[in-house]
Amino acid sequence: MSDSSNIDEYYDVIIVGAGPAGIGVSILLQKLEINHIILEKASIGDSFRKWPKETRFISPSFTGNFFKMPDLNAITPGTSPAFTLLTEHPTGEDYVEYLENLAKYYDLPIKTEVCVDAVRKKGDSFVLTTTHGVYKSTYAIWAAGEYQYPNKQAFEGAHLCTHYSEIDSFSDLDGDEHIVIGAYESGFDAMVNLIRARKIVTLLDDSDYLNLVKSDSSYSLAPFTRDRVEYVTDLFDYYTETKVTRVEFVNATYIVKTANGHTFTSPQKPINCTGFASSLTLVQESFGFKNNYPLLNEFDESTKTKNLFLVGPQVKHGNALFCFIYKYRQRFAIVAEKIAKRMKVPPKTIEKALQEYKNNNFYLDNLSCCDDECVC
Repeated sequence: MSDSSNIDEYYDVIIVGAGPAGIGVSILLQKLEINHIILEKASIGDSFRKWPKETRFISPSFTGNFFKMPDLNAITPGTSPAFTLLTEHPTGEDYVEYLENLAKYYDLPIKTEVCVDAVRKKGDSFVLTTTHGVYKSTYAIWAAGEYQYPNKQAFEGAHLCTHYSEIDSFSDLDGDEHIVIGAYESGFDAMVNLIRARKIVTLLDDSDYLNLVKSDSSYSLAPFTRDRVEYVTDLFDYYTETKVTRVEFVNATYIVKTANGHTFTSPQKPINCTGFASSLTLVQESFGFKNNYPLLNEFDESTKTKNLFLVGPQVKHGNALFCFIYKYRQRFAIVAEKIAKRMKVPPKTIEKALQEYKNNNFYLDNLSCCDDECVC
């Protein structure tokens, strides 16, 4: 791992982003002996470094690798954050340690502090203009995370709020009373941690997530979240079907207005927990979109731009949303295999690199299994 120089460089594959998606697919490319580079605008796992101090993974880590049930937060079949970090629900800083260990162990080719300014297709090559020169490749994998792109357009006056991603620690927030806008995972996490910091909380939910239960955790609150909410049920004001339309700041008071006519006020900035926008802004013209999700073929390749692949939480096929690590890690091998075959890597080399992934549920090539609800 090293900083880049101001020179033009060519690689077979360029990966943008050194989070779990970028590092996960890089490990496979390394096993396939494919010449590649990861470009990271900050440092390894930078999004996780920016999590609030109190925030933890909602997906549990547990070492079940010996029984072919890998840790849900692992990005390779043979590793386990639970074993490495000795905790079930890692913090952001914990997970950075895990990612750094993997990058070091596999000696991944990562260049940090390289900000990608533009990506364009020129003939059969991708040309990436960065703060440290121009990089070129035949294949590009977009692996940038969403956390660095907070949604600040969800309602009028959102700029007057403190976005969840801007909080270092909930205990450091001024004032005793707080309004939390948005009640999915980050909203409930903010509420729980504010109460633990002895704050009074009003939670505004544009739906009714506490009573929405589905077997797919992409669309329903995680059990870890529900367990924590249960202990504070009587300690916060909860308004369902309350969509915020506008926030104003008048006479040193924040005024929150909703679509159903409610008005809430607070001397403290409301906390915006309406989520995150897409990380695909820089390459938006290279993808087609449907319902705000990029259109991909069966190999997670852009249907609009050949040899441009997507890995990470924005991958979606039909109703199957791969927004958790244990989901999108199952697509690393699909992408790596397709690139390897196009590069005419020997079949035996491909099979050897992928066998462990296939044996440990890290290779999901049949998406029909993702539409079933649990029986009970």
